[in-house]
Amino acid sequence: MEPIAARWTTNCILADGAMGTLLLDRAPAATTCVERLNLDAPQLVAGAHADYVAAGAQLIESNTFAGNRLKLAAHEMRAHLAEINAAGVRLAREAARGRAYVAASVGPLGALMRPLGLVDQGEASEVFAEHIAAVVAAAPDLLLLETFGSVEEALLALAAGKRIAAGLPVVVSLSVLEDGKTPGGDPLLPALRRLREAGADAVGVNCAVGPQGVYDVLAPMIAHIDAPLFVMPNAGYPHRVDDRAVYQSSPEYFRRFARDFVALGVNVVGGCCGTTPDHIAAMRGEIADTRVQPRARAVAAAVEERAPSRGAPTVLPAQRPLTEFERKLGREFVTTVEVSPPRGVDYSNALAGARMLEEAGADAVDISDNPTARLRMSSTALAHLIMRETKLATILHFTCRDRNLLGLQSELLGAGALGVTAILALTGDPSNVGDFPKATSVFDVTSVGLTEIVNALNHGKDHAGTDVGPPTRFRVGVAVNPLAKDLDGEFKKFDEKLAAGADFAMTQPIYEIAAIKPFLERTAALRFPVLVGVLLLRSHRNAEFLHNEVPGMSIPQAIRDRMKAAADERAEGIAIARDLLDELRTSAGAAGAYLIPQDRYEMAAEVLQHTRRARASA
Repeated sequence: MEPIAARWTTNCILADGAMGTLLLDRAPAATTCVERLNLDAPQLVAGAHADYVAAGAQLIESNTFAGNRLKLAAHEMRAHLAEINAAGVRLAREAARGRAYVAASVGPLGALMRPLGLVDQGEASEVFAEHIAAVVAAAPDLLLLETFGSVEEALLALAAGKRIAAGLPVVVSLSVLEDGKTPGGDPLLPALRRLREAGADAVGVNCAVGPQGVYDVLAPMIAHIDAPLFVMPNAGYPHRVDDRAVYQSSPEYFRRFARDFVALGVNVVGGCCGTTPDHIAAMRGEIADTRVQPRARAVAAAVEERAPSRGAPTVLPAQRPLTEFERKLGREFVTTVEVSPPRGVDYSNALAGARMLEEAGADAVDISDNPTARLRMSSTALAHLIMRETKLATILHFTCRDRNLLGLQSELLGAGALGVTAILALTGDPSNVGDFPKATSVFDVTSVGLTEIVNALNHGKDHAGTDVGPPTRFRVGVAVNPLAKDLDGEFKKFDEKLAAGADFAMTQPIYEIAAIKPFLERTAALRFPVLVGVLLLRSHRNAEFLHNEVPGMSIPQAIRDRMKAAADERAEGIAIARDLLDELRTSAGAAGAYLIPQDRYEMAAEVLQHTRRARASA
């Protein structure tokens, strides 16, 4: 067989279809880590390859797509990385028997990179290098880096591929959505050009959408793609049947699109998720022995525009008047108070507390988000109910724990439409410490990534850079620890949050202003609004519990002794909070206070009333 890079310049090549969905269909008891089947059931993998070759595939891909250490570690298979990948390429080579080329398949990390996730560029490069070295050791005909949703991640993989797989053609294939962008928000044509300029021998589009979606995106731009082009769409969108994903695009449907892709000037045509040997067999007649066609400029289909129906006028976030909290933030001292969502549907206590706090002079209420992973009413719902009944601004504590990347943005858009004033971006306590220890913690993004997402929505864009229409108008808050042992390290993380678009910060509870003086000096120099946390103590017993049993809480011995010696412990707790607020008002670097009353709203109201009287008499 001539080298594949020579073959694809003159003749269209028929590639194989899906491996993952095909193997899961043939081995229902298999885990989602189908790569382990290279060791556990090699005959099953070899049989899938052989069926594709028999169907007419001239290029087959190794079953190594998710064979990197991050993905294998999730299945306790990291120690077998080299063995799994070498076996994957070897099984494909044995099935090809000189009748088909073998592409070593390498997929994306399977984890988000900084700032959204925890993987930095250095680690990502190491992961790709290790994975690529493992497949290249088994001598494939080419390296296929596929299903990348971010061009930046794809460029890291490409750099590793060009360095390690010297002499092998390296193909990079991106996923694309109907809007012509990758899931990461990269416009397709510039992304493919960047990959070509970085050394990709060929580029491609695979996964995400079906043949129609891929064709509609490629047709207007293909004349401007100066590289051999791979096209491997999904068999449409999946639907669930008996808890399994089922794809409905028929082999005949794929045959028609194979003809259309050849006419566009595509070099390699195959299938991705949901396609089978039957799909490849159906396409064989349209591709076999077909010459690569010149790429002519295509005309995009016109999109019918419909006038929106008229109804009641919508009040968009940008059209709402500023709240007192927004007007004062960074200009005057503000006070906010935490209100806890109820454990059920009866929110009367929380609403009564909010009304009491409004009367006492609070500028906003903070609404916690299933704190300590205990089940509570939706914080967004409670925020809406409080704003409906009071004039208070709301600061929604929003965690990364319970929502994936899609759910995070959906919830934020809903909160924006309901008028939520601000978002405090938090990581969240892991689910296994709460009411439902078997619940899954999502953590698709970090708190820095969540800050970036909120900031993007404030500019009318989702995480992928897609226009969402009128922007949200959240003030974006972040957490900071003023008592961190390594204050330089804490401010390094703080700088990341500032760069991501933070508008203000909130601290953990403190009990001594002197202890956070170095922190306040640095925030004063930054001229950045910081609200200092103040937790109201109910009793000496409560103080001891918080100090000894609640992670992250540290109450000085002097404060605990003061509570113990008090004749009226409740009144002493109020006095401690009142003294802290009085001192914070005159402390440079403190833009406000964040009261945490532990559901004792009347105590917080007494503290606020005292400070209001003190301001009036000053």
